[in-house]
Amino acid sequence: MDKERWLRYYESVLSRDEIERAKRDDHARRKPRPCGFTVHVAKGCSANCLYCYVTTKPKRNPLSPKALVYALLLNPHFEVGKSFVAIGAICEPLDYPDYTSQLIEELLKLGNPIQISTKEVNYELVPLLKNVDCLVSMCIPFDDICKKFEPNRPLPSERLEFCREVEGGVFLRPILPMIDLETYKKGLELIAEYTDRVILGNLRLTSVVKRKLGIKSLPRDYYERKTTLEKYAKELGLIVYRSACCSNAYKHNVVCWNRCWEKGFCSRCPNRCWIRFR
Repeated sequence: MDKERWLRYYESVLSRDEIERAKRDDHARRKPRPCGFTVHVAKGCSANCLYCYVTTKPKRNPLSPKALVYALLLNPHFEVGKSFVAIGAICEPLDYPDYTSQLIEELLKLGNPIQISTKEVNYELVPLLKNVDCLVSMCIPFDDICKKFEPNRPLPSERLEFCREVEGGVFLRPILPMIDLETYKKGLELIAEYTDRVILGNLRLTSVVKRKLGIKSLPRDYYERKTTLEKYAKELGLIVYRSACCSNAYKHNVVCWNRCWEKGFCSRCPNRCWIRFR
């Protein structure tokens, strides 16, 4: 169905109050990010990962999953079947498994490429998550080290097994300056046993993160070290993405929403967007 028909459908199943609240929701008007439309199951997180800038108490989205999709359809920038959708930017979506699963089921009806980023493990959702680009996030795939930075989430060993089950990729983020290069290389070797693709994420150094990690700035060679790790990952046979949208495009076999190849940011992955777009 086209956008107008979808809007009429949701207006027929939602209450007037739900419709009005959806119209006021920021999903109905904000512009997409480079990764696509970020859809917030909640805002805030209580996991208290040491490197994370999100420190507010979590509060689930007050809209129902159907109303949230309706709000997205109201957005003039959103295209049914084309716009990329990313779930999990400022919360842990699998902390709300029922809500998130219902939301994904609704979004799948529209045919848009969907991506979800998670640190959690939920095997009941495996059949559903196989239909989306599931990025399993961790700062390092070694239990003893990771536990220091992510004390309130499942161990990386558990997440890697889950990643294999959902046929997902690993979001290795953030690359932490206090973890040495050789440790990260060994980590990539381990990751290559569970998935064929990886994204290396930067450390977002806010004042809160500086205080929590006890550092003032990134080392001068931070991005050089990241480039070294990207090259090593490719040597291991991993597909390395510089942007999350590239992983979403690859999973769904469509051309990258962000047109990374036009911005010098293309990963030159097997999806070959730069050729398919012509």
